[in-house]
Amino acid sequence: MIYATNAIAATVTPPLMGWLADRSYASERMMGVLNTIGGLALIACYFTTSFAWFYGWMLLFNLCFIPTFSLAAAMCFYHLERPAQEYPLIRVWGTVSFMIVGVLLSVFGIENSPVPVLCGGFGALVLAGYSFFLPHTPPEPGFNWATLRGEEVRGIFRERGMVVLVIALLASCIPSAFYYSFLNPFLNEVGWTAAAAKMALGQFFEIAVVLAMPFIFRRFRFRSIIFWGLMAWGLRYFAFGIGRPGEQEWLLYAGIVVQGVAFAWIIIAAQIYVNNRVPPYLRNTAQGFISFANLGLGAFLGSWIAGETVSANLLADGSHDWWAIWRVPGLVGVTAAVFFYVAFPRSGRL
Repeated sequence: MIYATNAIAATVTPPLMGWLADRSYASERMMGVLNTIGGLALIACYFTTSFAWFYGWMLLFNLCFIPTFSLAAAMCFYHLERPAQEYPLIRVWGTVSFMIVGVLLSVFGIENSPVPVLCGGFGALVLAGYSFFLPHTPPEPGFNWATLRGEEVRGIFRERGMVVLVIALLASCIPSAFYYSFLNPFLNEVGWTAAAAKMALGQFFEIAVVLAMPFIFRRFRFRSIIFWGLMAWGLRYFAFGIGRPGEQEWLLYAGIVVQGVAFAWIIIAAQIYVNNRVPPYLRNTAQGFISFANLGLGAFLGSWIAGETVSANLLADGSHDWWAIWRVPGLVGVTAAVFFYVAFPRSGRL
């Protein structure tokens, strides 16, 4: 239920943010206000002992945090002259920070404690103050259900490529939910020491992948990029199902280090593709819709499937049948990759 709060937020907030953007709220100010409220809510989670209150505070946090994804992307695309070449060089710093946090969780031994929640809350407040000093980004029309009824927008989504892309993004949410929700518990359960720090290797290699994105865009078709991203999502779970500490341990490392391909080759490539496929005045709408599909409906479905699968494979001694668990996202990822490669137009480029 907790992991599904970000999906609920992603379903509710894109139309709300579009409504606010239409009423002349600059993006950097919206970022500041949202991070302030979200940071206070996350700090409240740390001091809460009731599940009902914890759920409420976490939902409020996600209601404020999820919109910052599309806001940040839209701000970048507004200010950058060559988004396909320049955006990965900015986006990579999110990966750098994610990696550093993962390492610090293990260094300080707090990955199984509530301390990261408190740190996240204060981090959000720092980001809130910083947001007010970002370059001014005037409001543009945001995600709005009425906008989607326009003939131009309907024409965009009548294109087979856009429809296939949205379906592929929704499918990718299932394996990604398994990774973000249950990989760390799995690695700790099988006795892999410093699991959070080792998971940061995925972000380390993701940095290289993101920095190479401009080169990738020039050399490969969008169809191939998304295909291999989806395929990496799927194949990594078969590696997790087989590898164990001291016994084909390299498969655990292999499943982690493909994070860059699995994440960047889907999410970042999709953001840039959509940005290039829509007129400038619809960019916020399009990015908001992608966030709605990926972080909303898709994440809710993925979180539910992941949670039910893990619960169904709980053994009597408290451990899990991880091979049975990992087969589910593995098959979904491979199937989604094959579907995308077959269904997406061969001429589709960034």
